[in-house]
Amino acid sequence: SWFRGCGRTNISCKNVNGKLVEVGKWPWQVSILFLGMNICSGSLIHRQWVLTAAHCLQRSKDPLSYSVKMGVQSLSENGTELPVIHVVIHEDFTNLSQDLALLKLRDSVSWSPLIQPVCLPNPKLKPSFGSLCWMIGWGKMDIHGNNSGNSLVCQMNNTWIQMGVVSWSFSCKQRHFPGVYTSTSYFTDWMKKQIGDVRFVSRAGPACLSPVFLTSSILLVSLGCLWLL
Repeated sequence: SWFRGCGRTNISCKNVNGKLVEVGKWPWQVSILFLGMNICSGSLIHRQWVLTAAHCLQRSKDPLSYSVKMGVQSLSENGTELPVIHVVIHEDFTNLSQDLALLKLRDSVSWSPLIQPVCLPNPKLKPSFGSLCWMIGWGKMDIHGNNSGNSLVCQMNNTWIQMGVVSWSFSCKQRHFPGVYTSTSYFTDWMKKQIGDVRFVSRAGPACLSPVFLTSSILLVSLGCLWLL
């Protein structure tokens, strides 16, 4: 089995158009498709469940309209595509808060070097002030477009933990405005209720790239923008 536990990576290199490219760096990264078109991103947290932002799923209430593509390094690759059979949007979702949703896949995924789950934090695990974390995306510098729903991850004790879900921003082109992320640790109980057997990490360790600030259910992150509290 390729499964090594959540939050673990198996990085290798391949030749793409004459250039060496890292693959397997973010194996939980997925593309969310609506009628075959990429609309948002998400993260694999379980063999059959994907975590994303609720605002990504406002086009239709029909789960069969959505599918998830995984095991790819770019949106142009084919990868593994699985249909969605159930959509769970947080019951208190508004455009500004509780921006969290879960997608249940029709089939359980097969683990591989390119397909692995990310870990989630328990309620007590918070990044320390000034911690540096990664916002995973498809090559864009801010959190607009198909980067919505992506993961904000911090590495602790060689394990990647998803601390936030990309929600919205004013764009880093506008100074003094942060990116806004939904805090995963704040919604631990909600996710447990929906899924049950997902692993939550409690042990903190060395931090990982971009200042983070927690405010209740919203995680504010400065991605190259100046943010003053």
